[in-house]
Amino acid sequence: MQFMESKSPLDQILSRSDFKPFAGPRAFTILKLAKSMLQIPPVEEKDVLKAVSSLSTLLETEVAMIYAMQDFICIKCGDCCRNRGSIRISKQELKNIADYKKKSYKQIKVEIRAVPLGDGTLRVRQRCKFLVGNNCSIYSVRPATCQNYPASEIIKNLANGGGDDPCPIDDQLLAEILVKRVFEERLFKEDPKEYKKMVEQRQRDLANFANLSSHERLNRLASSYRKYLQEEANPKNS
Repeated sequence: MQFMESKSPLDQILSRSDFKPFAGPRAFTILKLAKSMLQIPPVEEKDVLKAVSSLSTLLETEVAMIYAMQDFICIKCGDCCRNRGSIRISKQELKNIADYKKKSYKQIKVEIRAVPLGDGTLRVRQRCKFLVGNNCSIYSVRPATCQNYPASEIIKNLANGGGDDPCPIDDQLLAEILVKRVFEERLFKEDPKEYKKMVEQRQRDLANFANLSSHERLNRLASSYRKYLQEEANPKNS
């Protein structure tokens, strides 16, 4: 697999034919948050501004990073269980919840007032019946729509031109991607060989998942990042 030394990582994104700059009040909020994390200098201000503009386009590995990071920085406010209006879950997910609660499928369905939508899914209105204080009482079997939030909404909003999301950590997740991009830009300039090694390793990782569906590939990548974050949070004693 050949490494192509050409434009910097940020310039590669900004020069894409489908690129649209990320701008507006939310961009300034994320910029301010990222600067507090970067403590400029040592990075260049122009690279930070370019990185903000680039946030409208996320790479596959960065989408996986957002999915992996969200659980680690969740502030457990419970807002997503109260204020999203309603969520859609599958019959199998409801069965999993019923088994976890040691109740019948019908009993759980009645308790949470789940409405069948005729396509194998059900609509459940919030406030969620399984929210205890600010904690999810079915966390290990929570539906996919809950597991994927807020990353799924961030991706959707970016695709629709930015937008806002009610989750209080969504800006921090994007700021984490911004910081990553700024440091990769610096690595490209200051240590091209190390940058090349990093890109080639990333390409090898993606090649290992080339035959998987995009959904399964995303899950594998997110699991890999999640394992890394867990190791960083709980380092082994030397």
